[in-house]
Formats: sequence, C-alpha cells, structure tokens
Amino acid sequence: MAKKKITGQSKLAATNSPGDSAKGLQLVSRKAKLQPTSFRLTPEDKERLKGITAAVNELSPYKKISESMVIKALLFNGRNMKPETLLKAIKEVIL
Repeated sequence: MAKKKITGQSKLAATNSPGDSAKGLQLVSRKAKLQPTSFRLTPEDKERLKGITAAVNELSPYKKISESMVIKALLFNGRNMKPETLLKAIKEVIL
C-alpha cells in the first residue's frame, strides 16, 4: 500500500485548549434522575393493573393515565398504609 505524505496543519493543533471551551458552557442542575426498574408480573397481575388503569382513565378528563403512573400512585398510597395491612395483602396475593 502506498504511503501518502501528510501535508497541511493538523486538526488537533487547531483546537482550543480545554480551559477556553469551558467558558462558554452554562451548567444546569438536573432534577432527580429517573432510573428504569423492571419487575415481573403474572398474567393476573397484568389484568388487575389494566383494569385499574382503565377505571382511572374513565374518570380522568384531561389526559390518558399510563400504567406506570398508576403504579406510582399505588406506591404513594402504600406509603400511608400500616405495615400489617400491607403484609396481609401480600399474603393474599402470594397464596
């Protein structure tokens, strides 16, 4: 393979130093990062979630409520429940 002679100025030599490029950047603070969480649902659980979501969407006049929004609302309500009540519900789901 023939070697080609390099002519002209290097692109790397023409770039600005890191200190110069940071002056034009504006730093923004981000809100809490959302991290995807996956979990498995049985077919019965999926049907329950779809039923709850459909019932909520019938009452919601503004926008469509997603299944993830329903799960977030259920988690919020679960925070206010007594642990004994939550444990009883878990036992009913498992058995």
